[in-house]
Amino acid sequence: MATKKLRCRQMPLRNFKETSNISQYAEELKKNQRHRTLLSDISQLQLEKMLLVVQGHMKGLSLEESVEQAESDLTIDPDKDLNKLETEQVDKAKRIMDETFNQHRIKADDPEFEYNVEVEFQQPIESSGWDSDDEF
Repeated sequence: MATKKLRCRQMPLRNFKETSNISQYAEELKKNQRHRTLLSDISQLQLEKMLLVVQGHMKGLSLEESVEQAESDLTIDPDKDLNKLETEQVDKAKRIMDETFNQHRIKADDPEFEYNVEVEFQQPIESSGWDSDDEF
């Protein structure tokens, strides 16, 4: 960082196979003593995406196809009911949503931050029974 130069580092993916568990392997890489300092600034999701691309390439896909498949694996279908998924898939969806939230979050020290923003919404097009003004 003192010289302000970027470096390209290579890490061997020992014992990484076509059938390896991506999230588990990514956690092991981040916990590894040799790679901990280099991977501390990289999110778990970004590391999983890179491993998915490598795994797709190992399966015989081209680079473009494996990147496309990795992106589709790490996106959430808004029409999918998360209540009907298994625990592992729900945890994956939560990690993806957390990562997306953190990317879009505006912090108090960001230049785009505005304090006390007030937004006026339009009147609803159709009425709902739950938002009526009638008191019980």
